[in-house]
Amino acid sequence: MQEKINLSSAACIADLQTVFKDVAKKHPLFMKFLEYYCGYDTAVLSSDPYQIAYSGGKRDVILTIKTIMRDDLLPANIAKQYERILK
Repeated sequence: MQEKINLSSAACIADLQTVFKDVAKKHPLFMKFLEYYCGYDTAVLSSDPYQIAYSGGKRDVILTIKTIMRDDLLPANIAKQYERILK
């Protein structure tokens, strides 16, 4: 297990993928809570730019987790995408 989170590392993504999938399998209520709290399926009904940015940030959390959990993407490919974003 990685000691430091590095989303541009395939090994770190693989470790996170394992952990997220274990949590989703063993504690589905926790994942449902994250989806609900982060606004995964909820529109932002506000014109306040701060509210929009805050909601977008929360949504980014659950979308990042769901991206890492995908079975059709290899950890190395996900890491390459984050390497480009984090530069």
